[in-house]
Amino acid sequence: MRNFRLFALILLFVLGGCESGGAVSSAVPTTAGPQIVADAQRIEAHMAFLADDALLGREPGTPGYDAAADYVAEQFKALGLTPAGTGDSFFQMVPLRRSIRTSEASTLSAVNAEGVSLELVDARDFAVSGSLQSAVTTITAPLVFVGYGLVAPELGRDDYAGLDIKGKIVAVLSRTPSGLQSEERAYYGSQRAREAARRGAVGIISLPTPVSERLYSFERLIKENRMEAPRMGWINSDNQVHSNAPELKVSATFSPSGAKKLFADAPVSWAKVLEDAAKEGGITPTFDLPVTLSISQTSRLNDIVSANVLGLIPGSDASLKNEVLVLSAHLDHIGVTSTDEGDRINNGALDNAAGVATLIEAARLLMATGAPRRSVLFFANTAEEKGLLGSQYFARQPTLASERLVANINLDMPLLTYDFKDVIIFGGSRSTLRDAIEKAAAEMNLAIGQDPFPEQGIFTRSDHFRFVEEGIPSVMLATGMANGGEAAWAEHFAKHYHRPSDDMNNDLDFKAAARFAELKTRIALTVANADQRPLWRAGDFFARQFDGPQLAQ
Repeated sequence: MRNFRLFALILLFVLGGCESGGAVSSAVPTTAGPQIVADAQRIEAHMAFLADDALLGREPGTPGYDAAADYVAEQFKALGLTPAGTGDSFFQMVPLRRSIRTSEASTLSAVNAEGVSLELVDARDFAVSGSLQSAVTTITAPLVFVGYGLVAPELGRDDYAGLDIKGKIVAVLSRTPSGLQSEERAYYGSQRAREAARRGAVGIISLPTPVSERLYSFERLIKENRMEAPRMGWINSDNQVHSNAPELKVSATFSPSGAKKLFADAPVSWAKVLEDAAKEGGITPTFDLPVTLSISQTSRLNDIVSANVLGLIPGSDASLKNEVLVLSAHLDHIGVTSTDEGDRINNGALDNAAGVATLIEAARLLMATGAPRRSVLFFANTAEEKGLLGSQYFARQPTLASERLVANINLDMPLLTYDFKDVIIFGGSRSTLRDAIEKAAAEMNLAIGQDPFPEQGIFTRSDHFRFVEEGIPSVMLATGMANGGEAAWAEHFAKHYHRPSDDMNNDLDFKAAARFAELKTRIALTVANADQRPLWRAGDFFARQFDGPQLAQ
């Protein structure tokens, strides 16, 4: 039995006292659809448990995460959901390998063409990553600059053209260039390691740009000890860590000062590279750098398991119940910050206790309305913060037959601090899921807003994308920018995102949380009761990439 189990069940008993007599309705004027009354107090209670200091930030492989998983499973059981994990349980156990960098033994040095040291300083010029492949790896190899490292055949782009990178370490600019469609650009960016490995590279380093420094600077990376955080990967049937690029043995991140040193004798100056990278398309010269890098990665490796939690509402229609809509929200967060200063627990109240709490409430509401025609799977997954691992494991090895999964709606960090008037559908234009969400939103007098962060490629960066990679129409839902939303989002990213201050002490709006849960319930009903399953728009980029079902031309 997991640690914290008794604590979880005691608190579950206490929270069970929040019955209808204490309910706080979402109180949203509706124009159509069924009567659905969400309970703000229930959501607050769920969030309070999941974001409590006792769970120590819900990092996978810790007792705190296990307590959170137990809690969600008990909630699903109490609501009457059918276990949809392995066997007759609510759990799918995900085997993970955890790597913790041994900082004092992980080193990097560089020499120029004359063998003179570049005098790179650890934690000021660079930071070496840990490895999931082996405890100790040392590589000495020439360095090649490949610009953004993008390969996009449909755009006629190959940043590796004319370069020989076999046996070498590639230096790649962080983020992706402007001028390309944001979601497709982000997808191509996510394939860079694979493309480098396919061409024979043995390592990869990341170089900063003004955009990457603005979004998450090297200084912040070091200050918050992010390089010391455990890395994880899921273990396949061959007892190997699943990886798109296992050939890449070493990796590191460079600061602006470190990048400048690497380009001291380059045929093109670092300043000129950044100037070109900032232009539309970000096409830069690519070339061999007159630098040889030696990187040694030393890591402590251990294998753990962490649970995905799955509960099902079976469909009521004989012809449609084998089709399954997946509602997902990641249960994990980033644990305890490795610093001696002040509050160190990253509670993850909004990221993503809010998503899980409203997921549980949506399950309760959907059970109360009666089973929809299609089945609905409620999925609280592990290890999102480690690279979308729990969702990828389930999407590749589902506990239900893969052909049954027809759509995914993901809930990641809804900002529940203001009276939202619109919602964002990341990836909404790509499939008919948008139609269902628009219908549900209209029932609640909510507008559909535009993607406020196009440069970040959000569509490729949360758990729904693991379903996209299996060809399944998927979106991510978030509260929008209207009625104070823009300021609220800006404040969250500036002050609370992935910080200990994302806790229950902030000015959370639980009536807004209840409205969000109601919206999710209405969306689920609309999708699950429709005659036609969700489909990609005809010719959509991701439908083509992953052979998903499309509307007829």
